[in-house]
Amino acid sequence: MAILVSAALPYLFDAFANGAGDRASSSLAEKASETRSTAIESGTNQQLLLTPTGIGGSPLPNGWSLQIKGLNDNKFHPPERGRTWEFTRAGVCEPLTIRIVEEGRGGRFIETTFDALTALPIHDEQ
Repeated sequence: MAILVSAALPYLFDAFANGAGDRASSSLAEKASETRSTAIESGTNQQLLLTPTGIGGSPLPNGWSLQIKGLNDNKFHPPERGRTWEFTRAGVCEPLTIRIVEEGRGGRFIETTFDALTALPIHDEQ
């Protein structure tokens, strides 16, 4: 029995980590949608603060970090200090691809590209 448990533990921990990343990715998409709705309803431009550890005050799970790639970027990079994601009062957002990376576990990542007109995810990769 102990052998079975010890063999299954790594898979169990991976399942928990994968679930945390998936929940974080969904949370980021919800945050983008909420910010877009607020911009449209209020008639004012809105911003989400992007940091290496979260977005708009919502932290990522421990062991995960945020990387971004804008329209004119060649590669992913951590958001620089004070970097925001802009949403106009018409609901149009800056084109952005967000990648959340699990540190130290073989480079697992979840990548989401957001549609500039709807702020909805249009492409997910793992």
